[in-house]
Amino acid sequence: MSRRPRQQRLSRDRRLAALLLQLDRQRHAVAGSATLAAAELRLLWLFSDGRPRTLREIADALRLEQSTVNRQVNGAIQAGHLHRFTEKGRTARLVAPTPAGRERFATDTALVLRLYDEALADLGDEGRPFLDLLDRFVEAYAGAAERATGTTSAAAPAGGNAH
Repeated sequence: MSRRPRQQRLSRDRRLAALLLQLDRQRHAVAGSATLAAAELRLLWLFSDGRPRTLREIADALRLEQSTVNRQVNGAIQAGHLHRFTEKGRTARLVAPTPAGRERFATDTALVLRLYDEALADLGDEGRPFLDLLDRFVEAYAGAAERATGTTSAAAPAGGNAH
């Protein structure tokens, strides 16, 4: 692993921003080879718990406007990744993944998780402490963001976020 002397001379906040930007660029490049768009992946990740949801439940879970969710769900339905259905006794229609959507989600997620696993393996014995520190950092950042904005941070879908 190469050290970046230029980045090490930066203040720690700017160094973190530079590293996260670099990570984001790499993740974006990997996402370009995936079969699902980011919105579809986010939707399917939400459904990875196996529970169908209404549009309102999806919007609440993803903290998005219902009109945005409606547009994304309609796109995923047209692509064959999600389907709508009616359940007896419910007035709102439910949304759930199709078998093809589940398969594509599994394929795309497997790629991302494999790359994360390889990178963690390259860290050797430092992999676990890195994850523990990252977990603490994410919690600390959420607290700082809540204090700065007066809002609570969005909870991640069950199982975290692969991308």
